[in-house]
Amino acid sequence: MEPGTDISQSRLEVHQAGDASHVREHAHERVREGVTMALYISLSLLAVLVALPSSLDPGTAASPALTIFLTSVGLILAHTLAFRLSTRLVDHGRLSRANLELLGAQLAGGLAVTAVAVIPVLLIGGPSGVRVAELLLLAFIAVVGYAAARSVPLSRPRALIYVAITVVFTLGVLWVKNLVHH
Repeated sequence: MEPGTDISQSRLEVHQAGDASHVREHAHERVREGVTMALYISLSLLAVLVALPSSLDPGTAASPALTIFLTSVGLILAHTLAFRLSTRLVDHGRLSRANLELLGAQLAGGLAVTAVAVIPVLLIGGPSGVRVAELLLLAFIAVVGYAAARSVPLSRPRALIYVAITVVFTLGVLWVKNLVHH
């Protein structure tokens, strides 16, 4: 081998390792953005569900589903506009492929939660469908809280305490948002 070959091979390996690290970092960022959007839409839709009248006629089951769906789509569209504007501001007018991937992850997270909230209201209908949707959204928040706590890592009992605190804070957020309607 020539003397320079070992150095260039070493540089190539360092470059490839850096590329792999960057790919992993970007994948983590996409997951974080998707989960963040899903959590945000979950919290917002929980507030909408809590504010719905408790006496829903089974014949008007599409109305709560439509309200939930349109609220979620409106939030997702508002976030998309805000993301595009802020990204163009920070990146001097460019909307890179990496940013579009982040936006795609956010949209996927938001739309998945929208489906979780709307489907039980459509299938079950009435107050029972709304309650199932509320429980599913709250369960999603709790599962993410548990996964976050275990990633630290915390013991199972401490992770469950963290989840309980997360649920209490979630209910507090809903209570504050619901104050507007009284």
